[in-house]
Amino acid sequence: MTNDFESLLRRAQDEIDKLSEKQNLESQLKSLMPVRFEKNIQAFSKYLPKIAEEFRHYKPQNLELFCTDSGHLNIIDPLTGKALYGQDPLQQCREQVERLSKKPKFSTLDYNIPEKSLDTFIHTKYLRIMHNIYLEAKKTLEPLKTMPEHLGSAVICGIGLGYHLEPLFNKTTIDHIYLCEPNRDMFFASLFTCDWEKVLEQVDKRDGVIMLNVGVSFETFTADFINEMKHRGSFNSVSTLLYQHYPSKEINEIIQELNKNFHILAIGWGFVDDGVISIAHDYHNAKAKLPTLKKDAKLPPKWRHMPVFIIANGPSLDLAIEEIKAHRDEVIIFSCGSAIMPLLKHNIIPDFHIALERTKFTFDYYNEFIDKEILEQIGFLTVNVMHPDCSKLFGWTGIGFKAAEPGTTISSEFIDRGKTYQQLLHCNPVVANTAASFACNMGFEEIYLMGVDGGYKDPQYHHSKSSTYFNDDGSEKKEIAKLVRAGELRVPGNFCDEVFTTAFFNVGNSQLGYLFKRFKNVNVYNCSDGVKLKNTIPLQIEDLLLANNLPNKEEFIDYIKNDVFIQRDFDPKEYEEWLAIDEFANICDGLIKFVDREFTSRADIATALKLQVRFLYSYGYTRYRHIFFLLDGTLTYVHSIFRMMLYQFEDEEKTVKMLNKTFKVFIEYMLEAKVLYTSVLDAQDEQRSYLMGMLDNDNKS
Repeated sequence: MTNDFESLLRRAQDEIDKLSEKQNLESQLKSLMPVRFEKNIQAFSKYLPKIAEEFRHYKPQNLELFCTDSGHLNIIDPLTGKALYGQDPLQQCREQVERLSKKPKFSTLDYNIPEKSLDTFIHTKYLRIMHNIYLEAKKTLEPLKTMPEHLGSAVICGIGLGYHLEPLFNKTTIDHIYLCEPNRDMFFASLFTCDWEKVLEQVDKRDGVIMLNVGVSFETFTADFINEMKHRGSFNSVSTLLYQHYPSKEINEIIQELNKNFHILAIGWGFVDDGVISIAHDYHNAKAKLPTLKKDAKLPPKWRHMPVFIIANGPSLDLAIEEIKAHRDEVIIFSCGSAIMPLLKHNIIPDFHIALERTKFTFDYYNEFIDKEILEQIGFLTVNVMHPDCSKLFGWTGIGFKAAEPGTTISSEFIDRGKTYQQLLHCNPVVANTAASFACNMGFEEIYLMGVDGGYKDPQYHHSKSSTYFNDDGSEKKEIAKLVRAGELRVPGNFCDEVFTTAFFNVGNSQLGYLFKRFKNVNVYNCSDGVKLKNTIPLQIEDLLLANNLPNKEEFIDYIKNDVFIQRDFDPKEYEEWLAIDEFANICDGLIKFVDREFTSRADIATALKLQVRFLYSYGYTRYRHIFFLLDGTLTYVHSIFRMMLYQFEDEEKTVKMLNKTFKVFIEYMLEAKVLYTSVLDAQDEQRSYLMGMLDNDNKS
């Protein structure tokens, strides 16, 4: 009994000692916390001032902290009511980072070069060579199993109390860091626990970039992340480290949304041949002095509510045909791309036809599939980089400047100084985007979308059955169907729970949502039985009801052609002076210098590539901005391959050797690009696309 009593006394003394020690630790924490908070706020004031401003006097909503046995702060998760960490949060986070380093998870962003695409574009030729080097390496080199000492980028979901950041950044150097914490209280608490001053200084010293999203929804984070990636280079999304610090509903939603929209980063990059064609086509369209959409166009009050039907070639067009016929004499009809064929088959001649694709394919398609007498009755709305021969097919042509194009930069930004003509934002990648951008910028306030499905319910029924995507007997043209349905995924439907779309279509759907958000005075009715589009009003086609006493249609069209579009001035000598052919060659030589040596480590290559990008981006807002647009997409493509090589294989020595070989191909690419640009004004696209063969009605494979 004495022994039991003594044992009990010892245990009690141990508990008293522990309690005393914990009280001492708590006392130390209380004295250290305000000091750390102030240092962190000062650090954020220096590096990320908006964060400092928001959290200097922040009042938490639901924050419960306590001291652990190890003397560190822990936090109660308000959603679960449980502690976020165990009794030693620091050791727990070290172990988490160690597990991550042994089994890291990376994003994948790959692309395929169509086998039937011709290598007449120098970009396609050299990209294929570089991509094949990568594919050969995949056959022999062991995949990356552990976290390398240097990474291009990381997405870290969850900051918690920030205990994981220091061990992670001690383990690896990361150029671009994307941090998100949906819980503002949690981030506020980290200002007392995490040495943010050290973290931010470390990132800055290593010449890195940190983007911090706090308290954001999953939609906002994904949009911000994609915009930031595009701003800094979409190639940064290749082989990105993905790290979820703690589980929560909000973080899971962020990850799911990011996974769903990650493909957006791989679309619309452009390349040097495309940019050269952009300038050549813009030059010749300017020479023709085609009427051009004027800046800030507005319709007189009597015409603002004139309805416009934007008609695309989705499968639900077949359901809308009768309604279109019933109203064709009252409304303005915009046909988009291949939708012109189903409309003409039903004896509906659109008022305006819209096209986007700049290659000769567009001219060949209309020239070979549609009678010239019909085309002469139709107005043609297109972008300034359209093939110059297309305007000769139609009775009237009006153009709009496509934003972020080398040709647009020269004509609209340099020569016109942005004073006279409107640039079309969100007008790609699909032609429905172009039509909608025209309609909004022309002053329409009542837009009806028909056949703008942006997807399909039945994978075998992806376009109107009356279009050139199907044979005369209604059967699908198999070869082109493979292209149409590449990258298939499921998204919410306009009139049903879910429909199919593709990576390409889904970018177009997103861009429509962004466009309509800009024009808050425009009512957009989505009558298409396809994808649910943001900032539109779902409207079943049978519920369509138009106002009585609509304006005179012919008078309205005449106003559009003569007042909304104006004559474009052109001086060929002035245009040629802006080309800067010698400077293009100098910039190509500058890009070559960064990789024209034998490298020995991943880190050295990563530094060279980072400096190469910064060199090109330094021209983004200069007198040579058009050259930036010419080469930005090219660099995005090649850097994507470089990064796939750099961060996908375990053997660093063999990885570096492979990249040294690939850099020699890139140098050849740049040397040939210099030659291509010397004859830029003669570079109109004259290739016959392999797609014409697929669309030919005789091709019934």
